[in-house]
Amino acid sequence: MQVIEKGEGEPEIAVVGSLHGDEPCGKKTIEKFLSEDWKFEKPVKFIIANEKALEKDERYLDTDLNRCFPGDKNSELYEERLAAKLLKELEDKTVLDIHSTRSYPEPFSILSSLDEDTKRLCRFAAVESTIYFPDSSGTMHSQPELDAILVEAGYQKTEKAVENAYKVLKNFLAALGAINTEYETSNPDFFQYEETVEGNYKFLAENFKKVKKGEVYAENGEEKIKAEEEFYPVLMSTNGYSDMLGFKARKTTGNEKQG
Repeated sequence: MQVIEKGEGEPEIAVVGSLHGDEPCGKKTIEKFLSEDWKFEKPVKFIIANEKALEKDERYLDTDLNRCFPGDKNSELYEERLAAKLLKELEDKTVLDIHSTRSYPEPFSILSSLDEDTKRLCRFAAVESTIYFPDSSGTMHSQPELDAILVEAGYQKTEKAVENAYKVLKNFLAALGAINTEYETSNPDFFQYEETVEGNYKFLAENFKKVKKGEVYAENGEEKIKAEEEFYPVLMSTNGYSDMLGFKARKTTGNEKQG
């Protein structure tokens, strides 16, 4: 794990990249940003997380780092030890966690709590879509010590993902007052997870676009999968997962009482 602090004082903002070793865009984005001559109005901590997995171009070595928080410093598993160490570095901070995906080319955010603080961070990241997973146990952004959002920056291992992540990072830090430059805010659409679609299929629809009742949205040879009710696909892709197509979601205002 590489930790770089910029600005004077104790950082209250942190940026994390490459929790997964097969997602180098986080590392590349942080390195690109730090190669430029930014003057920091507020201190920021930058962390390149899973360096060992990055070296091997593997998602993880022993277990998925973004599924084993809060971790265990005495664990036999490398990622569980790393999770505990990383959480200590991030405690009580506002966190942007940069990822990439195989399902969608544009940035979107993922939340484990849908409150005013996290919605504000989504607007600061200037994303157009946000997916809320009520049960995100084990993920970094679900830890109560953090005020965190995860941003999927684009297709895995593409320069476009790095370009997207750089824009998100710069905008996020500017909106929080850490750097002095222009920024924009978005008014994203919010979606809430409802169901996982298991199995291996070719995805025929488009993420974050409504699938109507009766519409064919996936197939496997002659087998056609039709929507029993309308929904919005999220993180659905033909080759993104080994055992599932992705997730069904519904649109939400983000104002409903959370259970």
